[in-house]
Amino acid sequence: MEKKRPQTARQYVLGMLRAEILRGEHCAGARLRQEEVASRLGVSTTPVREAFRDLLAEGLIGLDTHRGVLVRGLTLADVRELYELRIVLEPMLAVRALSLTDTTQLDAAEAIHLRLCGEKDPERWASLNVAFHQALNVAAADGRMSRIVAGLAEAAGSYVSLSMHATPELMALNNGDHAELLRLYRLRDEDGVAAKTAAHLAQTLSAIERDVETRVVVLAEAG
Repeated sequence: MEKKRPQTARQYVLGMLRAEILRGEHCAGARLRQEEVASRLGVSTTPVREAFRDLLAEGLIGLDTHRGVLVRGLTLADVRELYELRIVLEPMLAVRALSLTDTTQLDAAEAIHLRLCGEKDPERWASLNVAFHQALNVAAADGRMSRIVAGLAEAAGSYVSLSMHATPELMALNNGDHAELLRLYRLRDEDGVAAKTAAHLAQTLSAIERDVETRVVVLAEAG
């Protein structure tokens, strides 16, 4: 059995706070105090400060001049914008990568796919999911489009974890999509890869939308 890699203090704090926000334990507008979080989680303030930076980049918290760090909560506007961009750009990147990808790279992606199929924890599944798509598209990793797509995927990671918590069967559905993507990559089917990539993203977006609406999260538009 594969041993779990030890987490850094930053990763531990980030994972805990992200999960708490996703579960609705901190309502939108709630203030997060650095010292209180550090004391509660048994760490110094340094990893808390670093985790706040990560959460800010993910859009789960915001900064107020007078009140400090505030929970933003989840908004459908945010997630829809992320996925609208991904659905346009990721099929284009996949087709570009397809012409450059070799068997070794596809074998690496398949190895990650096998780990995904055996993973039940939503947080770890979401992390492996990012690694799987990066492995598929690594041959086109040097361009600007790849960097933009990577940033969008990272920002969407929290929403992916949320959807997996709410709809565990979605992991199996997505694992099936991954298997089909690998098949299409090996066939060098550009149209199939593009269509499946877009459908795969749309499926996750639909699951996230259903869950956010069910939770009755505050869905005010940013700004």
